[in-house]
Amino acid sequence: MNKKNKNGVEASKKASSNKKPTKKDLELAIASFEDKQLRLKAEFDNFRKRKEAEVSSLLKYEGKNFILDFLSVLDNISRGIESYKDEESKKALGLVRDDFLKKLESNHVKPFGEVGENFDPELHEALTTTNDAKVKDDTIVEVYQSGYKYKDLIIRHAKVVVNKHG
Repeated sequence: MNKKNKNGVEASKKASSNKKPTKKDLELAIASFEDKQLRLKAEFDNFRKRKEAEVSSLLKYEGKNFILDFLSVLDNISRGIESYKDEESKKALGLVRDDFLKKLESNHVKPFGEVGENFDPELHEALTTTNDAKVKDDTIVEVYQSGYKYKDLIIRHAKVVVNKHG
C-alpha cells in the first residue's frame, strides 16, 4: 500500500519521477524541441511574408482613396455637361473633364464601361436589364456611372444597363 505525502501525491509515483531519463527519453525530448523550433520558425517566416505583402500593397495603391474622392467631382462635371443647355458651358466643362481624365490616366487611372462593351460581372454592376432584339445579349446599352481601374485594381465598378433576351 502506497502512502500519500503532505501534497497528496503517492510516494511510489514520486519515486518513479525521480528516475534518471534514458538516452531514448532525451532523444525524444530533443526531437520534440527541434520540431517546435522548426514550426515556430516557419510560422514567423509566414508572418513576415504576409506583412511584407501587406506593406507592398499599401504602398502600391497608396493614392486609391484620394482618387476615389475626386471621381465624384468628375461625375458631377459629366452630369453638368449632360444637363446644361448652353453650348459654351458644355464645351468649357468638356475641356475640364478631358483634362481631368488625362491627369488621371497619367497617374495610372483608367476608365472603363462603355456602351457596346460585353457585360463582365468582375468589372460591371448591372443596375437593370432591357430587352432589345437589335442588340446582342449581355451587351451594355447604357452607362450610369463609369468604372475605374487604378493600376491593376478595380477601384470602382461601372454601373450599367445590360441587354438580356427573354
